Amino acid sequence: MGIVWAAMGVGIIPLVILRAMKEIAAKPSEENWIFWSIVIVVLMPIIAFSLITFGVFALKGEYDRLD
Repeated sequence: MGIVWAAMGVGIIPLVILRAMKEIAAKPSEENWIFWSIVIVVLMPIIAFSLITFGVFALKGEYDRLD
């Protein structure tokens, strides 16, 4: 499952960028630019890094035992 989590972390990056491009093209307003800029610059790295880190820890076996 660690590979799945890490792949989701890497895979979310192009999906969010493509979605942002589609949304901005459909409605090129200042509000849309600001919203998607925040999502790409702030939220996407946090979410992607978290998923990748969780996947790496799962691959290392950090979650194998439940104490």
